[in-house]
Amino acid sequence: MPTFTYTGTAQNGKQVKGVVEAFSEIEAMEKARALAYVVSEVKMVRGKRGLLSADIGKPRLKTKDIAILCSQFAIIIQAGMSAVKAVSLVADQTTNKYLKKVLTEAAVDVQSGHSLADSLESKGKYLPRVLIETIRVGEESGNLSESFSRLHSYFDKRAKVAGKVAGALTYPIFVLIIAVVVVMVMMVFVIPAIGGMVSSLGSEMPAITQFLIDTSDFVANNILWILLGMALFVALVILFGKQEVGKDLYAGIALRVPVLGKITVYSGAAQFANTMATLIAAGLSTARAINVTSRVMNNYVHSKEVARMEADLQSGISLGECMSKTNYFPNALVEMTTVGEQTGELEETLAVMGEYYDSETERVTNHALSLMEPALMVIMALFAGFIVVALYLPMFTMYSGIQSGI
Repeated sequence: MPTFTYTGTAQNGKQVKGVVEAFSEIEAMEKARALAYVVSEVKMVRGKRGLLSADIGKPRLKTKDIAILCSQFAIIIQAGMSAVKAVSLVADQTTNKYLKKVLTEAAVDVQSGHSLADSLESKGKYLPRVLIETIRVGEESGNLSESFSRLHSYFDKRAKVAGKVAGALTYPIFVLIIAVVVVMVMMVFVIPAIGGMVSSLGSEMPAITQFLIDTSDFVANNILWILLGMALFVALVILFGKQEVGKDLYAGIALRVPVLGKITVYSGAAQFANTMATLIAAGLSTARAINVTSRVMNNYVHSKEVARMEADLQSGISLGECMSKTNYFPNALVEMTTVGEQTGELEETLAVMGEYYDSETERVTNHALSLMEPALMVIMALFAGFIVVALYLPMFTMYSGIQSGI
């Protein structure tokens, strides 16, 4: 639980200072007022952490780990165990270091009487918003076990779809990395050696061969500068991507690029439909579900478009009509959402559409890879053919000269 220092004035007029433990600044103020007549200042104590104990970067938090955690909570709470004991038990069983740390700290707050959702929100900076809000609704409605069951299904499905897409991308990425490494090795070590041998033949060097040797010499002599330039370029691209204009640009490109753009569009549609279905089933209002969904969308443009729906929903506009104003949601999803609202089966409709677009995401990913793999092979074959022709052309020229001399 966070620690706060307070400064105030006692009833006898003397200035007092002290320390209280509280879940929030408001609670700290209330506890301080019980000890001091007038409280003038409350500050949270932020502990100093050493370099070795500090968390460097974002912790590894796999969707599959969250799915397992939700499954454990659902089973334990359904068995009749209290939330306090459930948190401690799940924390002991969790192998993910970040989740174990968050649950262990949250258990202390739950033991003190705070809700599980508030405790996880306070301790788990990187926990998905869907998890927090669904747990909160489950606590408010008294159906916490059911909420965790829905969360398990949601995260398990997201993990399986992401795993299939990642598995499909493994082969082309591996081939591309190997190709880049081979090219660099040939440019720095192989071509200079062969080029020296070709130069020793004394024949006139063809233009294509001279170009290859000159390129290889340039790469070999400036390899450190080239690597530094590439690293700097990547750093600038990442830095630009963290700015508002960069986020918009990259997200827009991801949605509009040929072939691969359809993967992003369908993936976003699946994420929207599945998240909304889970949150509405948990008991959240449509406007509140939209607010949460906008913060978990992977694509930044999708996130902004979903966020703009909240104000329209609060003014009385239907979800289907709000979605029709967006630019990157498939028409089928918009039309089916409208039908779901009109028939009173919005949750079921969104769940079905989520499954459909999960399947479509996998299908278009496999289709893109079926086009990408032969393209990579052709590019590698052309490059290898260019090197072979460039290196053997002087030999053929010299042989032709000898034959003509005879």
